[in-house]
Amino acid sequence: MTLDGASAGAGAGSGAGAPVGPAFGVWPLLAVLSVVPAVVAVMLLLVRQRGPALALIASLGVVAIGQVLLNVQLLLDPIGAARAELVAPLGLGQLRPELGAWLLLAGQLLTVIGGLAAAREAGALRGERSMDEPAIGPRTPPGAMVAGVGCAVLAGFGVLTAPYASSDPWLVPRSVLDSPAWSSAGGFALAVGIALAVVLACSAPDPRVAVGGLVGASIGVLGVVVPKVAVAALADPLRITVGPVLATLGGLGLAALAAWVGHRGRRDLVFGGAAGLDRLAGPPASVLAVRCRLAGAGLAVLTGGATIAAVLTDPLRLAADLPHPQLPTRWLLVAAGAALVPLGVATSPRRLGPAVRPALAVALVVVPTVAGEPLGELLGVLLLDGVDGGPGLWLLLLALALAGASALALVLAGGFERDEIDMVQTPYEGPVAAASAAAAVLAVPAFWLPLVDGAGWGPTGVLQPPFGLASWGLLAGFAVTAGALLIAPRCRPGQAVALFGGVVVVLVPRLGRLAVAAGQLPSDGLGEGTWATGLCLLLVLVAAPIALRARRNLVLSSVAESGADREREEVRP
Repeated sequence: MTLDGASAGAGAGSGAGAPVGPAFGVWPLLAVLSVVPAVVAVMLLLVRQRGPALALIASLGVVAIGQVLLNVQLLLDPIGAARAELVAPLGLGQLRPELGAWLLLAGQLLTVIGGLAAAREAGALRGERSMDEPAIGPRTPPGAMVAGVGCAVLAGFGVLTAPYASSDPWLVPRSVLDSPAWSSAGGFALAVGIALAVVLACSAPDPRVAVGGLVGASIGVLGVVVPKVAVAALADPLRITVGPVLATLGGLGLAALAAWVGHRGRRDLVFGGAAGLDRLAGPPASVLAVRCRLAGAGLAVLTGGATIAAVLTDPLRLAADLPHPQLPTRWLLVAAGAALVPLGVATSPRRLGPAVRPALAVALVVVPTVAGEPLGELLGVLLLDGVDGGPGLWLLLLALALAGASALALVLAGGFERDEIDMVQTPYEGPVAAASAAAAVLAVPAFWLPLVDGAGWGPTGVLQPPFGLASWGLLAGFAVTAGALLIAPRCRPGQAVALFGGVVVVLVPRLGRLAVAAGQLPSDGLGEGTWATGLCLLLVLVAAPIALRARRNLVLSSVAESGADREREEVRP
């Protein structure tokens, strides 16, 4: 981590082969921000706070994964990376990385490795219950998870937008969706890493560990966005945009949350006893689970309604002499909305809702999966003369935002539900595990390979060019599908069936893509993606009844055991 701090200053002046500016004089700020986490971690270790120090380093390592990818783009194309806080080209010519750029990448890689080592050591300490929930003492309040995720969403949104506005022709800032491949991957990895670091920190029962993880996440966010705000404020051709400001507020919010969690923990130590614990704990996890589930269900219903409304309204406002666009793939959104509305309604009731919640959490990814292709086509013509966004386009963007918020609420509800359940580890074996693992393997070609051989059908696979919004949507569908299939055999039978049902909702529109394109059968034949999707769907349909039967057998065995216990009690003298 110390090398990361030193390399930030060195990387600020790297690059040669063309006129290069001094990165607008913010390299001292970069060096200070990079050294701060190392100093804090060493101080924690000196005062024998090993758990918080490990949590801080682990959070920094998770956040640094995205920074590594961003720095790879800086090495490959410094101008396309648009990192004004590190290098400012002043004219024509090709830039080449020098020692500072390589030291910057090496420092970030060491930060990632240190974070992984810290996470492993923290897991070992947790297994020894050195960092686990104390028998008597302070506990991280459940409300910290909701507040932390809110700050992480704010920070994640900020890092996905353009870092600044520029009138300099040599510095062209772009959002994640318009950036080169490595920058896009780094931006998404950075946003996901921030959210993951916050969730892991807030899930720690010991408030001291939670504080360490939140401080690490805060330092990681501020280390990324504060230099962008500073360089935009100091440089004449640059202007501050709302994205980095929101990310800065999210990072400061995480720091404030860490201070609040630490204050509540210290106050509980002062009060002591059960009363102090009750004041610290806040609402029980079961109450938070219900609240999050109801919020996710309501947002899912709104997502389905917005998705259907986006199809039924005009996506663009066009001049009178311009033809209306033909977007046959947007009709898949009707099927997606029609599936989400009843699932959202079924997730609301008290008895049925917890069982349906996993299916809805998985099914929500169908929105970005089917919306990526029409949305990319609409955004591609939006800047043309005489073209303006219509209500359909804005409703589609709203549906995507609602789907993400709903999925987040449902995932949080699942986490709170697990706090109230005696989790028995299920062995990864049997026919359900075999079918689910095979389906997860088939999910790779199902989403990555095209549905149809030949050109003219649009991007029907991740590997099919051009790589754009449609490809990102398919990547999201693949990640959620494969993840659900891999964890389903380790879940309780009821939750496994629900996860399989959600996967079916994702795979059916994937095959439905064949039915809405151009109205003609492909002359080149079906691609590998079609056959892989069909086989994956078949395996899921086979695994679901097996898991349902296992659930029925589990219920019957529980009833038989309870009856045997009652008989033994009756015959006992």
